[in-house]
Amino acid sequence: MRLLIAAIERLNFGVGCFAALLIIPLVLATCYEVFARYAMGRPTIWAYEVGYLLTGSHFLLGMAYTLRDGAHIRIDVFSGKFSERTRAVIDLVGYTVMLPLLVWLSYQMYRYLVDGYASGETSGQSALNLPVWPFRVVFLVAFALFALQVLAEVIKSVRRLTPNRVNAA
Repeated sequence: MRLLIAAIERLNFGVGCFAALLIIPLVLATCYEVFARYAMGRPTIWAYEVGYLLTGSHFLLGMAYTLRDGAHIRIDVFSGKFSERTRAVIDLVGYTVMLPLLVWLSYQMYRYLVDGYASGETSGQSALNLPVWPFRVVFLVAFALFALQVLAEVIKSVRRLTPNRVNAA
């Protein structure tokens, strides 16, 4: 189980680092758009759409990384007063409820991707009018990685609740 958790967390670390790098082209595109619009009087047809796609990708691909690092919002005022075992039980219940929902959502994102690709759907958000399927790939990958990280958190919660002889495996 340790190897599975390590593999999931290594994958989510790599994708999270990639997601962090998406800020660079986002900032460059935004700065160029501001310069082109106000200094040259020639706004771009692509900066708005590229900006919201990069922002969405950044946040979606960062979900699993954020969970991996325990950085999602928690109500520490309450959970800080609980024992380690009680916190593990709360995590286990929450993640166990969340996992099937994320698996279902990942499946729906796959169907959403296939439908968008098959129909040739475009964004309609700007004159650039990009196809939507590449962004839907990001949806699918992000929710699948989030589901994998939740699975890792379930396993870690179970390990915290079991005797040490099981934790050694």
